[in-house]
Amino acid sequence: MDVKLEQCLNDTFCLPEKPKVAYGLRGSSADIFVDNAAYNDFLFKTFNISTVDEESAAVVLACMSNSVPSVVFRGISDKAGVGESETLSSSSSLRSLAATNAVRVSVAFIALLGGDGKHHDH
Repeated sequence: MDVKLEQCLNDTFCLPEKPKVAYGLRGSSADIFVDNAAYNDFLFKTFNISTVDEESAAVVLACMSNSVPSVVFRGISDKAGVGESETLSSSSSLRSLAATNAVRVSVAFIALLGGDGKHHDH
């Protein structure tokens, strides 16, 4: 999937590296906020989990309970256990940039699905 991702929040605030779409990584959802670098490393080394969020499981469970297919796209804006002053990419102000890029990927994915353009009620 070829999607142009935004690198800059504005004219003066840009990520040091070009954002990318990552495939094949395993995400996790939990009812806790993970902000511990050692625990994040443990999750990756033990379970190959690259991210933890607090919302995806609820959405997927609701979809599964109603037999509705679902997929989750994440725009990652921070890294567990890294203080905001330690890295630009951990800045909470980059959440809107991550969200914008996640929407771009979602729209591109939906376009790949094609379909007849009709609404199907499940």
